[in-house]
Amino acid sequence: MGIIHHSQYINWFEVARTAWIKQSGLSYRQIEEGGLMMPVIGIDVRYHSPARFEDAVIIETCVKDYDSVKMSFSYRVIRENDHKLLTEGTSTHCWTNLEMKPVSLKKSNPELHRLILNAAGIS
Repeated sequence: MGIIHHSQYINWFEVARTAWIKQSGLSYRQIEEGGLMMPVIGIDVRYHSPARFEDAVIIETCVKDYDSVKMSFSYRVIRENDHKLLTEGTSTHCWTNLEMKPVSLKKSNPELHRLILNAAGIS
């Protein structure tokens, strides 16, 4: 068929989210070494047009919502050569401790909370 399998977009979202975290001055390793995790608790993907095997794509990523316990990212997959929107999606995450119990970053890690607010442009 020559088109990218629908499941691949979720992998692209993960790569883009990891890049956003790194650009914010963090890494998943630092987060976990700090006793925190950010598991995915929901994902939504809307397909508009298929990406093809040879297509170069741009994945725009931003924080959609953040309340110190949950965090949602939004994604837009755009074909590079014609800037056509191919796919949109969101992933929702819950901040947890290493025992997978939800935590509030505002209370448990105010420094990380402020960093996320600043990186996301939330006042």
